Amino acid sequence: MMPIVSWVNSVWPVAEGGTWAAIERGGSDRQFWRGAGAAMGLVVIHYGTEKVENARYADCAKFLQARGVNVPQVLAHDEQERFLLFEDAGEQDLWMFRESPWGVRRNLYRKALTQLAALHACDLSEAETAGVLQVPFDEKLYMWEQDYFRQHFLRRRESKESSALLTAQAIELAAGPRVLVHRDFQSQNVMVQEGVVRLLDFQGMRAGRGAYDVASLLYDPYVNLTSAERKELGNFYAGLTGHHENATWQKEFRTCARQRLMQALGAYGFLGHVKGRRNFLSYIPIAAERFAVLCEEEPAWRPLASEVRQAASTHSL
Repeated sequence: MMPIVSWVNSVWPVAEGGTWAAIERGGSDRQFWRGAGAAMGLVVIHYGTEKVENARYADCAKFLQARGVNVPQVLAHDEQERFLLFEDAGEQDLWMFRESPWGVRRNLYRKALTQLAALHACDLSEAETAGVLQVPFDEKLYMWEQDYFRQHFLRRRESKESSALLTAQAIELAAGPRVLVHRDFQSQNVMVQEGVVRLLDFQGMRAGRGAYDVASLLYDPYVNLTSAERKELGNFYAGLTGHHENATWQKEFRTCARQRLMQALGAYGFLGHVKGRRNFLSYIPIAAERFAVLCEEEPAWRPLASEVRQAASTHSL
């Protein structure tokens, strides 16, 4: 990593002489290092070309920070070399608190949802003008997520009845009101440092349904929340945004949860079987069962629950 260290030293001279340790994060084509010694408090990234949105991370961070959303401060960015230096948000993410008492987790989840509500409140027209948005969640993108689910999780076509339901869901979600959404709002993208919560990996933000982000966090396959905990946290967010005890909001939340879990199941299949990162296959049974339970809540969706459980059994580690 010598070239990136030389770059850091040139743009942030006080870091010279510091040491750097690799950070393992997620399934992307980015490399992360955390600084120590003179480089304490810094994280540097070398991002690849697999996702063009990575080049917008700095602009997205500045946009959100200017509007009161807690995100790490970007200190330097070299677009040509694809280097990014930013403030270290700490080594603990929300996922690391998954075994903590509910009182501790409740407090942290509420802080995370408060930050999410602040992100959702950002003006979409300002974000468009700032050039920080990816393509919006429209019918085409929802259908792409569903095709991802079909190809890499189901690995076959679902029944005609289930296919019609998925298409109707994509149309329904695309027709609703949009806010600025994070797109990957899960426990490993929420950092906790001395009680302060900050958000990461927001470079894919776009116009979409706010409930999609809420469902991403509360149905996160990496964490076990009870139904009661999920309901309490969902009501907390709804209260923050004026949707408390709103039947329309509750339906949107369930619909977005199904959509998000389809995306997650497709991703786990792709990363596990195509990218060879087989540890992601271990999350398939959890995500599939949560999806199946959601399907069982609505009579028309119940046949898909069986299809999903059957497909989950075919993904061995």
